Amino acid sequence: MPKKPTAAPSPTTRKRAAKPLARPEVGLDELHALEDKASRLERLANVLLETPKQAFYVFSYVEGRFLIGHDHVSGLYGYEQREIDQLPESWFSIIHPEDVAEFRALHDRMMKAAADEIYAMPIRVLRKTGGYEWAEVRKRVFERDKDGAVLTEVGMVVLITEQKLAEETLRTTQAACHALFQSNTAGVLSFDGSFRLLDANPMLCRMLKQNRAALLRHEVADIIAPGSRSAVERTLAALRNGKKSPASFETCLEASDGTRLDVLAAITCQFGKNKQVERGMLILTDLTARKEAEMAWRRELELKNVLFDHSPVAFGLLDASARLLRVNRAAEALFGFRSKEVIGKLLWDIPVFASEEVASSKKRFLALQQGAGSVEAEISMRTKSGELRLIATVTTAVRKPDGQIDFLVTTGIDVTERKRLEAEVIRVAEQEHIRIGADLHDGVGQTLTGVSALMEALVQGLEGTAKADAERILHLFKTAQEETRRLSHGLSPAAVRNRGLVGGLYLVAETVKLNFRRECECHFDETIPSSGPEADIHLFRIAQEAVNNALRHGGAQHIRLSLRRHNGGTAVLEVADDGKGLESGGKEKKGSNPGIGLRVMEYRANLLGGHLKVHSQPGKGVRVSCYFPIALTKEVRLTKH
Repeated sequence: MPKKPTAAPSPTTRKRAAKPLARPEVGLDELHALEDKASRLERLANVLLETPKQAFYVFSYVEGRFLIGHDHVSGLYGYEQREIDQLPESWFSIIHPEDVAEFRALHDRMMKAAADEIYAMPIRVLRKTGGYEWAEVRKRVFERDKDGAVLTEVGMVVLITEQKLAEETLRTTQAACHALFQSNTAGVLSFDGSFRLLDANPMLCRMLKQNRAALLRHEVADIIAPGSRSAVERTLAALRNGKKSPASFETCLEASDGTRLDVLAAITCQFGKNKQVERGMLILTDLTARKEAEMAWRRELELKNVLFDHSPVAFGLLDASARLLRVNRAAEALFGFRSKEVIGKLLWDIPVFASEEVASSKKRFLALQQGAGSVEAEISMRTKSGELRLIATVTTAVRKPDGQIDFLVTTGIDVTERKRLEAEVIRVAEQEHIRIGADLHDGVGQTLTGVSALMEALVQGLEGTAKADAERILHLFKTAQEETRRLSHGLSPAAVRNRGLVGGLYLVAETVKLNFRRECECHFDETIPSSGPEADIHLFRIAQEAVNNALRHGGAQHIRLSLRRHNGGTAVLEVADDGKGLESGGKEKKGSNPGIGLRVMEYRANLLGGHLKVHSQPGKGVRVSCYFPIALTKEVRLTKH
């Protein structure tokens, strides 16, 4: 596209343009030939002018206008000729600002050049509808005057936007491919039809500990470890015969220092018309870390399987619906069921639970569903042979990232024998208490009674200072006699057996009032039926221990004893005080060793089929509550003492 001239053509140029040319004399055949040639040239001009996405033009610098092609060039961008002429700088007004200076320089070089060369340049031109269109402008000088000044210019404008986009896409793709090749975290190599290496990326060089130049002297099979070459060579042979290779396969590389690397290989080839490999690419992903992790995982899994199967503790693995997935040998031995007899069943559908335990089992499972980490329980369970065993269980929930249960792990330990031995220890200790209490009552107590009687008689025969001293000694003997009586009653359950549980609790309250001069309030429901002498003794001992702790360790001034119904089938024995409380708030601290008294109370509560709760706040006293099962009765009467 020419630049408009700023000066009019010279008079010499005008005179030459106006002078008529001499008409040579030609024959008829020559005239027909000239007409045919003119017709063909006209058709050629029309083809050039009417070809889509390109325009041919002729511009006269003498007349300052397009002689041919102005409308077509303007139309390439959606303009009319007059619209271009009305622009401030004509065509330069719609050329992209970044291309204007270079295009002007191109035009100036053409106008000043002595030789009539072709000048070409891609430029961006603003479309009438908006947006820039890429076009390639090719132009040259067509006519000059005798002084060499340019008279006319011819040129062609071709739209190349699609070509430019394709070139840009190709450049982007090539850059991406280059980056992918060079920066790939896997080793990548290319090879020719003879499977000789053509290129190798930096990662492969690092994997094989060789530089690129050294690698390119090898074939594909050379980098494979000796023990793995046969399989790779079979794959390459299949490719030579035009067969497809596997999508991927595992093999082993050998680095320059002898190090072996497990890799996942993916090979792809480009075949020629004769089905021969022309080029190919091999991608090698290092599997060494994954292989090591897999090996460690397998070792850990094997260890867990050994621990699971050979542990003396019974293990069960359940899914999120509490359906049994797996049990170990200890569980099979404990309950007598083989794995295939119980796998796939819901936990509470397995014939090891007593009917009353099913509801408790479902309640514990609900607690896990609601977010509990684990639940513990001691459950009476039956073996396949019908034997009743006491099992201490812990069920733990393993959760997914969203908090839902993934699976459950339940462990069980047979504590039947341990509980029997513990009960025997309690029974023997209770018998020893009875023996010591009886010895105090029948031995020391009777002796003190006899001495007191003699002292009373002695006092009657004395006078003065001797009588006063004897009376003081008599008082001490009676005090010792009373203390011995209290100790013998405390050690012997005779008070409970003779008076019942409520009577025994009244005796505890009386001891607090008389011997310790502290307040003791009682609230007892006497309609709660006894579960038997042994149960009453256990409850009596729990109350005794709680009261002793309140007096000796808590410094309590007021104690409250109560026995009441908790719900339809449960009662609660409670001892509350206003002492200084427990430092741990009634909970065991990490690394602490709870007192033997508290552990004995908990054990006695478990023997009753109940449980113990201790609630305390520093400075606000302690409340010990023993919940235990009872028989149902209708009448309820509360007594206060």
